[in-house]
Amino acid sequence: MNTLVWLQRELRTTHLPALQSALAHSAQHGGAVILAYFHDPAQTVGGAQSANTLRLAHGLTYLRERIRKLGGDLWIVAGDFERALEGLIRTQQIGAVHYTYQPGEPFQTMQQQALTVCRRNKIALQPFFSESLLPPDSVLNGQGKPYAVFTPFYKALQAQAARIEPLDEAVGDWSRLKPADPACSVLPESLQALMQRPWAQGLMANETPGEVAAWARLQRFAQEDMADYALQRDFPALPATSALSVALHFGELNVRAVYCYLLALQEAGGVDSGGSQAWLRQLVWREFARYLLWHAPHSQFEPFQSKFAAMPWDEDAAALQHWQRGQTGIPIVDAGMRELWQTGTMHNRVRMLVASLLTKNLNQNWRVGQAWFDYTLFDADPANNAMGWQWVAGCGVDASPYYRLFNPVLQSRKFDEQGDYIRRWLPELRRLSAKAIHAPWEQPLECQMKGVRLGVDYPLPIVDLQASRAAHLQRVEAMKTPGNMT
Repeated sequence: MNTLVWLQRELRTTHLPALQSALAHSAQHGGAVILAYFHDPAQTVGGAQSANTLRLAHGLTYLRERIRKLGGDLWIVAGDFERALEGLIRTQQIGAVHYTYQPGEPFQTMQQQALTVCRRNKIALQPFFSESLLPPDSVLNGQGKPYAVFTPFYKALQAQAARIEPLDEAVGDWSRLKPADPACSVLPESLQALMQRPWAQGLMANETPGEVAAWARLQRFAQEDMADYALQRDFPALPATSALSVALHFGELNVRAVYCYLLALQEAGGVDSGGSQAWLRQLVWREFARYLLWHAPHSQFEPFQSKFAAMPWDEDAAALQHWQRGQTGIPIVDAGMRELWQTGTMHNRVRMLVASLLTKNLNQNWRVGQAWFDYTLFDADPANNAMGWQWVAGCGVDASPYYRLFNPVLQSRKFDEQGDYIRRWLPELRRLSAKAIHAPWEQPLECQMKGVRLGVDYPLPIVDLQASRAAHLQRVEAMKTPGNMT
């Protein structure tokens, strides 16, 4: 019997225990190994036309060619996942399916479907838990319950750091992989068509998929930029972050391999310890998001704090569209939203600002912001996206307090003092001074002198920041009941 190794978003050729185990079994007991990715357009992050799906198409193209150079092959199976999986099991004499556990939708549904299919066909379904630092059910508080605040979780994980086991880099003999059938040897037509869209080609202009580029980026960051990371990471105009979230999201980098690599550099004195610890802390935030979704899968689409289910959100399609298009009249917010649309990425500090404006000043449900990020972000990670939006909205674990609103103008002046980030993405404001560019409506004379027509060349603010802040606090106060909030 043959073994199927099912990839979900582990698009790499190293540090793959699921494949390593299957190849070892094949070497000892015979039978071929099929390595497959199943593309079901109905079960994709952000939808079949999303930036995430586009980046996936390029990642699969790269991975297929890399595997072929190693002497193996990748099956890319299109269609309804459950039917396609069952068809492959029956036609290819599959006796066991190996896969790597992934939290969140659509992965949870597909993993449940795989369990149903394997039970129906009386074959083994073997999960592997290699995409986290430690098994999520092994980091618990003194009462045996999951942590709901980051800092205690971080400390608990640090205390168990010795249990983080490195993964083998090599996976085995690639020649034991069975060549793909002709129908499964090319990218599905829907992905090929998506890659040819002008919008898609522009979006990928500065994006390089694949594990080789990802490891090179990590090494360069560790050597050149990590020392300044803690001091500069909040300034969106600076190239101070690692830009590795996309590679981590698609599994081109394995989180445990990255963690062990940086620890080894620390021990050898090859990296700034302060900068690397600050970056590793952010990596653990990613771990925390996945951990939360493991323990509370409902929180991907529902408030982690159920008391916020009664929050009286508005449904303002016009305001939402202005926000999506980067036309709110708040420069730092609009710069972030235009960066997102044009590049598939957005600086983390700016993500918090655009989310705060949408949920607290515009009073739009965090779910609509989450859905837009799912559609437009390359790194639309189900766990990170849900945790981030709920953190800002104030309804998640370890949340920004419901009464805290980011003032985007003050944040802009603090983290983009000279307006360089704004000028990059809002060229219509490039002539304004550093004083005026953060809040042009406060400097109408300069705008007039420099030919910036507010309301024509660039919109006036669609919301009054102070009045909307007061309205948000009133809404939250009105929904409070005794014992709900303190």
